[in-house]
Amino acid sequence: MQPKVKEQGYLTYAQGQKYLQCAYLLALSVKTYCKINDFTVVVDKKTIVPEYMYRVFDTVLIIDTLPPFRNECLTWELTPYKETFKIESDMLITSSIDHWWNACRLKNICFTTNVRNYKNQKSDDKIYRQLWTDNNLLNVYNGFMYVRHCEESMNFFKTASHVFDKYNIYRDNILVNCRHETPDTDVVFSIAAMLLGQENFYIPTIDYPTFTHMKQHINKWNTPDWRDACSWALTDDNIFIVNGYAQTVPFHYYIKDFCTQELIERYEQRVF
Repeated sequence: MQPKVKEQGYLTYAQGQKYLQCAYLLALSVKTYCKINDFTVVVDKKTIVPEYMYRVFDTVLIIDTLPPFRNECLTWELTPYKETFKIESDMLITSSIDHWWNACRLKNICFTTNVRNYKNQKSDDKIYRQLWTDNNLLNVYNGFMYVRHCEESMNFFKTASHVFDKYNIYRDNILVNCRHETPDTDVVFSIAAMLLGQENFYIPTIDYPTFTHMKQHINKWNTPDWRDACSWALTDDNIFIVNGYAQTVPFHYYIKDFCTQELIERYEQRVF
């Protein structure tokens, strides 16, 4: 097992320039709120990282272009950290989550299994998660997860890679009412957790890791674009507000063009 040289940090994947912009905004938000804020971005060879982004990215890793979601199975191998928060690029950190490290390390891998609406209430996500209900799968959201670099987590990612490679077998012969023709990371990681023992990958007694998910039905909106349903603001004292509710957990805006140059510049003013 190759040792890691850094203790703790964040890792995200950015395959394509728009995802890279999101990753840059994410890194700025991490450094705005968190004292533990070392940040690694993984890009493919087609994604060009401008020089100015190196002010915020502590490590940039370049890999071959892979099919969608397949690169995340490389997390154990690629991360430079002994302990990693792996987070999707189209998120914002909205307050310090440094205290999350202490609880998450109770497991070698700890997934988000419940997401929140913008009011910070646990959401009813069944409309998106019927596959999980039908198959009694752990409700894995890989959008925010904790990984300790150890043999057990290595075995998890090897298992996930196997599931990706043999996904047609799981889809056609094992899963009930599978609606996912092609594998995505949440499905694959949920299957891997099932194979290795679901109890090993979440902590039922705490409310985190978690994140606010701005998808339509989680928030009971009539429009798929959350910006058409509510207002948002970033105050001068770094409080991110949606419809009057201060956001305190990672914020998954998921609509990529929310990441504007104007918003990036506002966070740059807070970091530099």
